[in-house]
Amino acid sequence: MLDNLLSRLIDITETENNSPFSNDGAYEAIAHKKQELVEKWKKFDKEEKIQNGGDLKKYFKNQGLNEAQDSALNSSKNFYLLKKEINARLATDDPSRLLPINDLHFEQAILELVENMENTEHVRELYKIRKRAVGESKNSGINASEASRIKNCMRQGRELYLAGKSGSLMVKPLNFFYSLTAYAYALIILNNPIRTSLDSLPGSHGLNYIPDGMKSQVGGDMPQGTFSDLLCAFPTLSVRNAEFSIQQDASYSLLEFFKRRHTIGIGTLLSMIPEIREYYRIATGEIGRTHPLSVSMGKSDRSIVWEFQIGDGERRPDLSDIESSFKDFPVSERFGKYIVSVPASDTFKISACISCDARGNLWYIENPFYPVVFPEICIHFILASALSNLMRYSPDHWGSVLLNETNTDQSLITRKYLSAFENKFPILILRSISKYFPYVAES
Repeated sequence: MLDNLLSRLIDITETENNSPFSNDGAYEAIAHKKQELVEKWKKFDKEEKIQNGGDLKKYFKNQGLNEAQDSALNSSKNFYLLKKEINARLATDDPSRLLPINDLHFEQAILELVENMENTEHVRELYKIRKRAVGESKNSGINASEASRIKNCMRQGRELYLAGKSGSLMVKPLNFFYSLTAYAYALIILNNPIRTSLDSLPGSHGLNYIPDGMKSQVGGDMPQGTFSDLLCAFPTLSVRNAEFSIQQDASYSLLEFFKRRHTIGIGTLLSMIPEIREYYRIATGEIGRTHPLSVSMGKSDRSIVWEFQIGDGERRPDLSDIESSFKDFPVSERFGKYIVSVPASDTFKISACISCDARGNLWYIENPFYPVVFPEICIHFILASALSNLMRYSPDHWGSVLLNETNTDQSLITRKYLSAFENKFPILILRSISKYFPYVAES
């Protein structure tokens, strides 16, 4: 079994099962017709309103629109809501505030910020800040009761994280996975455009673990659950640090996720974690999928252009991966790096897998799942799930890894990953659900 701990298996199979999204445009047509009817209704005098049913609902029905018809178009409506949220995000700046944290006491400062979110009224505020399209409604937001439930999810997540942080390595993966799951519930309600209450969430984890080969399966015909809802909580993919900020439209990625089952080895996921980049190379003898990324602003034909510089001068991604991530944008080479120039007005079109480490450095990740792009927290969700399953169902094998009894490389990479995740986890949570984007700054 342990031979598969560093497996770089990737198997993607076409198999679809009840996608929550359909981009057939059916609900959008209904929404537009409704809006037209509303505008007409506003212009009717009292007598005309009586002639047309007396109220707006009857008027809709008389014009061929009714609630039963709308409910039959649920997946089309979900995609309409998804695109509405995406458009609202692309039209405005990222609402989270950059927050440099002094590196001298950054762990305590980060944990204080995490705990600070655990307030009912603050959760209600976050809901409006993070769900951009919600602000268009007069009655937008969530009630105090639902916000209190989300607050409890956050508190449980923090307590489980602290238990894992102070606990033995033997049980860390389980604490971390359930901490991540508790926070995921909050993250989903605060960010996912088609989820508005905890009662609406599916009961499963949304992924499958296969002990034979230590593989994880997500997407396609896998049951929808926490993982798929977590992925959909990122309708846009934010790429930012202290100098740079863009949003990528993730609608195509989400549509494709539900069309394909992804079977993934643990080694594949470990190769995508920048914080263990060098340890991955030492443990496997192979170059991982993480590459330094810097972005600078330039001008071309009087328009602003962002120049993406990918690689460290010696190692760089496969060119085909770059061409997929930056489709239809020119790619050149300079000093051993790939250079991609993207007009600022078109940055939402790229489909790149990009991570920002604790210090605010950007990393380009070669994406073995293209056209699906997994946000960083989703990669950690799959990894935490896989390691917690290994811990629970094969404690003998898990003990052998931790006690360095079988393979020193496996022990090294596993310990280093858990350490890296422990340090990064609270920062990821704040970046995903708070009003801050923290990074560790040198004192």
